[in-house]
Amino acid sequence: MKFLRESTGFVKEFNTFDAFALNFSFLGPAAGVAYPLFIAAFLPEASWTLAVIIGSLLMVPVVINYYLLTMLIPRSGGDYIFVSRAMGPFIGSVLGMSLIMAFTMGFPVLALLEVVMVITPGLQSLGYVLGVRGLISLGEGITSSPSELFAVTTLVIFAVFSLSLSERLYVRAFRYLTLLQIAGTVFMVVGLFTVNDQPVFTSPYVNLQTLSLSSIFVLSMFAFTNAPAFFAGEIKRIKKSFISGYLISYAVATLFALLLVIGIERGFGKQNYINYVLNGWSLPMSTSSILSFAVYAFLNVPYIVVFLVISALSWYVLYAMINVGASSRILFSMAFDRLLPSFFAEVRRGIPIYSLIFTLTLSMLFNFLEVYLSYSVSFAVDGLWFVIWNYLIVAIASIKYGKSDRKILITSLLSVFTLSLVVVLTVLYGLLNSSFGSVIFQGNTAFDLATIIIPPMTGTVTYLISKEIRKKQGIELSEIYKEIPPE
Repeated sequence: MKFLRESTGFVKEFNTFDAFALNFSFLGPAAGVAYPLFIAAFLPEASWTLAVIIGSLLMVPVVINYYLLTMLIPRSGGDYIFVSRAMGPFIGSVLGMSLIMAFTMGFPVLALLEVVMVITPGLQSLGYVLGVRGLISLGEGITSSPSELFAVTTLVIFAVFSLSLSERLYVRAFRYLTLLQIAGTVFMVVGLFTVNDQPVFTSPYVNLQTLSLSSIFVLSMFAFTNAPAFFAGEIKRIKKSFISGYLISYAVATLFALLLVIGIERGFGKQNYINYVLNGWSLPMSTSSILSFAVYAFLNVPYIVVFLVISALSWYVLYAMINVGASSRILFSMAFDRLLPSFFAEVRRGIPIYSLIFTLTLSMLFNFLEVYLSYSVSFAVDGLWFVIWNYLIVAIASIKYGKSDRKILITSLLSVFTLSLVVVLTVLYGLLNSSFGSVIFQGNTAFDLATIIIPPMTGTVTYLISKEIRKKQGIELSEIYKEIPPE
């Protein structure tokens, strides 16, 4: 049985810099180190610089594996296409719907991080340097009221989806916001290196706390290195763009992360930083975010503080924009493969419009559950979920592509090993160290379990229903998956 496919409707709007911007922002060095540095307060014997280096090295096979896979199959849809063409429609459906559910459940997490790590400390910083007490009170009040917090996270989600209403708007907004983030991160590094000159502790010995902190850096930053794969069919000059999008962006983001971590330790001292995170300081600014520490160097220069706060607004917004683009393209690809209704494949202004609307609807539902009703997802479950149900499955599936490219066989096997190691390190030390475990596993236990079960169950049900419907229409799903989808 042979199926003729029409054009997808996508246009090649992304250039080489855009490919770089996608992955750089998905890694997000400033946002990526913010949470691990908070966790570092509970791992006093860990070497921060070694943790960054080890975490980055652990994911090098994953970066190269994605680069090789995307070069082999440069189609939008990314991980869903890689897995479904290697392992068939059932596993493809499970992975695809699991990612959709994970992305939509993740939007409230990102919106909440935008509030806690950027908006709250940002308002407090502006209030302090400008002498406006009301801004400090506003920053403190947002997180103390469920209704206000829900209102702000809702605004963040709608802002992200508004920037995704057309391909051209999406690309331009992403490009300029990434440039803003890079400029802001440069100012942060410069500021941190001018505060003080404290000794940087780098133990020559790799202990369990350092390894555990490296796994947190992976879950928070280094694992998220596959953004170009979701947009591959829309990227120009793929060879040059993928080198920039995967390899160069990873190297630059890693360098920024290392400089930020060294800057914090050099500027404030390890023990002082831990004390500030756990007990606060005399300034009316939250110590849970790296933004407050970066602002510290410029308290006498209000214009730079304003710029830093504005640039920091891009941290989680860019990450969420990738979630929007990725989820809509996965839904599009699944509709093109007859797993989902055909309207999900309708493209307007370069974007799958109904896929976008569906993603927004689910995101708002989970925003209400997670933020307003406080059914929060723990960091560990959220991060481990992506590693196990996404990256690990892609690594296993890519073994099959080793027949086409032996380099893929090597990188896929190494990826399986390093990803599994991260999972074991995180879970094992979370059980051994109660203070560390209580922080990373903090969340609603019942909802955590639901987030683990719901996505694969949704994928399984989707496949079984689609198989029966298409069978009645005379379409055999397994035949479709022998084809590579069009650009």
